[in-house]
Amino acid sequence: MKQRAKISESDKEQIERLRAAVKDEITEYYDTDFNLLRWLIGHNYNFDIIIPKLRNHLRFRRSSWDLDKCTEQPRDHAIHRFWKAGITGKALRTPNVIVNIEQSGTNDYWGMLATFPINELMKARVYDLEMMLKKVMEMESETGEQASILYVMDLNGLKYDKKLLDLVTGALAGISSFMSENYVEMVHSFVLVNAPSFISTIWSIARPLLPERTRNKVQIFGSNWRNDILTLAVPEVLPTYWNDDKNNIFKANIERSEPIDPANYYKDGALKDSKMITIAAGKADFVTISAQKVRLLLFFFITIA
Repeated sequence: MKQRAKISESDKEQIERLRAAVKDEITEYYDTDFNLLRWLIGHNYNFDIIIPKLRNHLRFRRSSWDLDKCTEQPRDHAIHRFWKAGITGKALRTPNVIVNIEQSGTNDYWGMLATFPINELMKARVYDLEMMLKKVMEMESETGEQASILYVMDLNGLKYDKKLLDLVTGALAGISSFMSENYVEMVHSFVLVNAPSFISTIWSIARPLLPERTRNKVQIFGSNWRNDILTLAVPEVLPTYWNDDKNNIFKANIERSEPIDPANYYKDGALKDSKMITIAAGKADFVTISAQKVRLLLFFFITIA
């Protein structure tokens, strides 16, 4: 049963002002008081910042990716085999929060980037982000209160090497920025568990690259993390693979992610017969081609970190 939104009168006024500003872009699906309130809170009610950012997001929602309806399709992107879904249910011990488990330590992010184009990686990721948003919106409709995601990042299996550093300063930082730009205030907190001994080094590198509001939501649990996490969520929504000889209380069944066979990494053999040009950051170049009608032109873009 849909509940009346519990929102202050001052916030209601700001929500209506924002709704009027984007009335030509916002869709019926996305047009909820709480969705708009997230944008207001996330940008300190600064309309000069909010309106252009929200309009960009609304245009993205109405693009060929069709964000409003993407979760109506099955979760069957090729990348989803290697990046498993993690929504498990209501935290309960943290009110109005839904738990999502990310297998950050064992997800083969490097292999995914070496195998799939970045746009396909983002398309697979957006599906999961939209599913989180959908669950949040459903909870808000049921309770009449603002909801969010408890984003638990399990770092078990994380290896300290150059690949990790490249990921932290490159692709993963980019995905984090994308989340904060497009899914404003959807995450209640990021909780890191199973943290390795080198976590302080990684955090010192990653912290400056994250948006300030994201940084402030990060909690890193120590060796007592199995007990600490129970202050935030009930064991029924926490993964069974956390159980050990001393603990057998966690009940959520989550599929384990798979590594990608390096033999399946993308091979750029098509480039050997191509004309190569190098373009420095911030610069431009041109290619002149004499082409006949219906001729097929292939372009490859390779970025070097």
